Amino acid sequence: MNFEGKKCGVCDKGRLHKFMEEISPGVLVEAFKCDYAGHISYSENVMRGIEALQREISEERHVVRIGNSLAVTIPMEIVKLLGLKAREKVFVRSTGSEIIIRPSPT
Repeated sequence: MNFEGKKCGVCDKGRLHKFMEEISPGVLVEAFKCDYAGHISYSENVMRGIEALQREISEERHVVRIGNSLAVTIPMEIVKLLGLKAREKVFVRSTGSEIIIRPSPT
């Protein structure tokens, strides 16, 4: 479906304009950006493709409560790959809608 020039479905103020968005290094998809607030929209087919790509390159985990905090377990494959140990310090930050966890330099 072509959203070019249509009203933004998020803010209902701007108009959508087509552009190519890099969703992963080297992976470009057709997207539509709101000229008022910058919201990004995708067609249903593109969104299905993005979700399939995410399932291939990542592993779904659940957020759990531990005391007053929330936690996510790290898959054993990643633990082994990075040589992580229990109680080891890591650095956590967010960038947009992503969470980045980096091992502490040794």
